[in-house]
Amino acid sequence: MYQVLIVDDEPIVKIALRSMLDWGELGFHICATASNGKEALEKAEQFHPDLIICDLKMPVLDGIGLIKTAKDMGMDWEFLVISNYEDFNSVRTALVLGAFDYILKVNISSEELTAQLKKIRLKLDQKSAKGLEAQASGSKALAQQIHAVWRDFFIHKTYPLTDLAEFTGICLEDIKLLSICQISFDWYVQNLDPLPSVALIRSTLKNALEQLSRHQIIFFGPSNILLIVPDSELSLHHNTIAGLSARISQLFQYYMSLTPDILYQSQIPDLEETRKVYSRFQELLELNFYGPLGTIDASAIPKNTPPGIPYKELSSTIQNYTGKDKASFALEKITEFLDDCRKDYIPPFQAIQYCIRFLDNLEYHLPGSTLPAHDQLSDLADAMRKAISLEELIRYITDALPIIFSPEAYRISQTGYSPEIAQALAYIQANYSRKISLTSVSEHVGLSSSYLCRIFKEETGLSMNAYITNLRMSKAGELLNDTNSYIKEVAISVGFEDQLYFSRLFKRYYGVTPSEYRKPGNSVSP
Repeated sequence: MYQVLIVDDEPIVKIALRSMLDWGELGFHICATASNGKEALEKAEQFHPDLIICDLKMPVLDGIGLIKTAKDMGMDWEFLVISNYEDFNSVRTALVLGAFDYILKVNISSEELTAQLKKIRLKLDQKSAKGLEAQASGSKALAQQIHAVWRDFFIHKTYPLTDLAEFTGICLEDIKLLSICQISFDWYVQNLDPLPSVALIRSTLKNALEQLSRHQIIFFGPSNILLIVPDSELSLHHNTIAGLSARISQLFQYYMSLTPDILYQSQIPDLEETRKVYSRFQELLELNFYGPLGTIDASAIPKNTPPGIPYKELSSTIQNYTGKDKASFALEKITEFLDDCRKDYIPPFQAIQYCIRFLDNLEYHLPGSTLPAHDQLSDLADAMRKAISLEELIRYITDALPIIFSPEAYRISQTGYSPEIAQALAYIQANYSRKISLTSVSEHVGLSSSYLCRIFKEETGLSMNAYITNLRMSKAGELLNDTNSYIKEVAISVGFEDQLYFSRLFKRYYGVTPSEYRKPGNSVSP
């Protein structure tokens, strides 16, 4: 029998809840009632409830304060919130803090309360069930070790499956037909400031997985999370990995205003195969170069890259164009080409190489090219190879086309930066190795974030996030060439706490991984 504490400053509400249904029949017992959060904490210490049903607006200590205090104390109580229409913001806060759900006072009924209690009963039952989660095994320290073993299993391709089974205590024969999904947040693309906390991410995931007792969550960093669920567990709750992935995306949008990229796949025969699928997920995540991926079934994406693009034919089409503005026509055609690359899931580095070949071929066949113009195009080609987003790539192409078609008329502006932007650039240069954000830079120069963002891009040609990322990547390349520091140390030195995310950005920028970049004889230049 699970113990229930009812907390509300209105006596009529407490009486109504007590008499509304047969609590014992549902597996619950009302152990006590309280009139405010402070009294509830005193009663909870005495009666040890499993579930607290509480109002949000109460004297002395309100419902939000009660939930926060319980979490700070490390109490694992479930909370069911009862509230009014005007308390919606408070309800949202309560859910983010980990409350199970809420019921509107004006609509409360025995049917709705019964339905909620059944779901809570299921969750309470599942708390004692043995699942795949590392937290189910012993102390916090041991749980962290087990989590590290799971992480190593996916990162290091040679990690033995038998060692994973031995250390985590799982039975490999029981782990058949799995579904996995990877949740990725690209802070660079979404331009987030400040970055959300890991605790808030964990809380949102917990809410999404509340009905599942058997699952494993692996954090590779705050921006990359892997979820493993047996297909049988999903079937038990009449769900699919597609439906679960959609719910996860929905909750992150609702609670945190984030839209994650989610890749998922089901019917994976065993854990060994999940490792291969995870490796493919990492390749597919590079596709967010073109923009947010959303929620995608990875098995529906073709594995074989389509044949090479006929860039010579494309350049001929532009050369034969008889209109006045060939640069605009060329930009239109190459933009269409890049859109086709996105639709065909062409790896970004290949799309970039196609664009560079296209521009080289175009320059070669057009008269009037000068050495300065050629040098400018070479610099732009180097910049294109390091482009981190489609927007950045198109900007470089837009800069290159006037040089190709009117090299003698093309001039790079020699005007300097405004004092505010010069100050911002100096601050970024001095602080790129630390946690730096749009807010901190704007406070330093004394401008609003929105205004600074606009004039920064107008004067530099890059968003501030793009500028900071490019600077950090350049410094990382120098450190890898000039020091023997571990890759994790390099990542931290240039302002990245998440090594996996750093490695993804580095590969997108240089075309190779950090370890490949520092190999002797590597010809890639920063």
